[in-house]
Amino acid sequence: MIQVREYAVLTADPEANASMDVGRVSGATFEWLIDLHNQWEQDSKFVMRNGKKYLKLGSYVGYLQSPSGEGIEILPKTEFASPEEPESLRMLLQDMLGCSASLDGREGDSADLKRAELPIHEWIIAQFLNQLTHLVKRGLRFDYETVEEESRFIRGQLDVGRQSRQSPARATWFNIRHDVFTPNRTENRLLRTALDYVLKLTKNGQNWRVANTLSHQLSVIEPFRKPLPQIGQWQNTKLMQPYKAIKPWCVLVLERLNPNFQHGLHSGIAMLFPMEQLFENYVAHHIKKRMRSGSSLTSQAASQWLIQHSSDGGPEKTWFQLKPDLLVTYLSRKSVMDAKWKLLDSTQNTSAEKYGIKQADLYQLFAYGHKYQNGYGHMLLVYPKHAAFQEPLPKFSFSEDLHLWCVPFDLHEKQLEVGEWSRFFPALTHRESTGADSALNQMLESIDDVARALGGKGSSDLAHRLQLHLGLEGTLTLLRGDQIHKHSGDQFNDWSDQNQVVGFFYDVPVPTSNQSVGTGMLLLPLRTDQLLRRLELLLKRYQRQVSGAVPINLNGVMARVEEALRLSLAKKEPKS
Repeated sequence: MIQVREYAVLTADPEANASMDVGRVSGATFEWLIDLHNQWEQDSKFVMRNGKKYLKLGSYVGYLQSPSGEGIEILPKTEFASPEEPESLRMLLQDMLGCSASLDGREGDSADLKRAELPIHEWIIAQFLNQLTHLVKRGLRFDYETVEEESRFIRGQLDVGRQSRQSPARATWFNIRHDVFTPNRTENRLLRTALDYVLKLTKNGQNWRVANTLSHQLSVIEPFRKPLPQIGQWQNTKLMQPYKAIKPWCVLVLERLNPNFQHGLHSGIAMLFPMEQLFENYVAHHIKKRMRSGSSLTSQAASQWLIQHSSDGGPEKTWFQLKPDLLVTYLSRKSVMDAKWKLLDSTQNTSAEKYGIKQADLYQLFAYGHKYQNGYGHMLLVYPKHAAFQEPLPKFSFSEDLHLWCVPFDLHEKQLEVGEWSRFFPALTHRESTGADSALNQMLESIDDVARALGGKGSSDLAHRLQLHLGLEGTLTLLRGDQIHKHSGDQFNDWSDQNQVVGFFYDVPVPTSNQSVGTGMLLLPLRTDQLLRRLELLLKRYQRQVSGAVPINLNGVMARVEEALRLSLAKKEPKS
């Protein structure tokens, strides 16, 4: 088997020196690769060297096997230098595939199956067989199937229409319709079809023995001749929860281990996966495990659009949807994260080299920051950690309010490298920070501090920043020391003598009623997390009132009064 890594070149030139970056294949395999290349939608391309053709691979990993049986394994490129132990790359790829497939594996079994000696396609087959073995032991789901047949005995329902047309010669036969409790439901038939594929594809002795045993156990189940159109009929009901873990592996096998590129080629194996997607899923999977309680992580958020446009003079429509890889939400604050599978070089710190960062990626993050974070806050751009990129880069600033951090992700420790950026992303850690190292624990002593915590420059920007943060336009009222017990204050444009200001409250009118919701009195000093919790509470109350969850009758008014009183009397927010 030929072993290479991403961006390697494949050639039939017998004089080429084989390595992890150059794969030497037979002429027949190279011709097959040319035919396959014409149907791919990836970034592979032909190059000429010394008058001979080479096929340069793109950012895809997996396994290729030509009709002649020659196999090519493509592993991730995690370092600039050629790896000394490719087995570790194979183990990493197995981990990434497991995260992308959302395998609900059993710890002992998964550890046993992560064998470095298995080529990646045999490892996928082993995963499928392992899941199928556990499913068979647990018991397959049966279902009722309607059968129409002729019988000498009446069973079920007599088909009166067909029976009335029965010829006198077959008067002793009855046309009946009845239900049979059978294992031949769609999911089981797809599993049996995938098992038949495995018996033909695998060359590993252990895999073949397990597949052969399962084939005898499932012999009563009828396979599909054309299984791909039937995959959409797979049911994901509560009754079918035991089938959830095996489905992604079954789909891989049914599509000949190639969910993206195998378009009708049945003479070989073409199992290729985009590394960008694998890395994104890998980062999301492990970051989610380390997040603080109360925070959420959304993959491929799609709530914002780049522009609005009206082509015919009518209502404007949204164009160009913005979909960041990851969106972290914590205490009503959103933070954009994007994962890029690219090897940066921290020594290339000149204005010409720019660490190897693509300008298009910064344009992309700039748009995300303005649409998802209202143009203020901090964002993360995550790259794989390697020898030339060990520590987070210094902060990049789009403006005084919007900043970006480039952080390495350790592929083996499965975590982000800690640095100065951590202060601004308190959700991305297990521990509950109580020290001054967390931006959430910053003490806000003045109105200027409150404005800066929301991304503003000073007190004159506070009303605007509250509106941006909440997405709701309201009235800001500042409180002086002699006004605390009067439940009154000065409107934002009318007050003077900032030294006497000891707090504020923010009221938002509800369009569905004559009522309003507000933060209640927020007295200084307070911590940033207390401010954000109060704003999050305001936003939830507003949404509940608009949706009708809070009644506008007398009971609803009393509930709002009690809640406002409780907030006004609270000296500090309870800890989460």
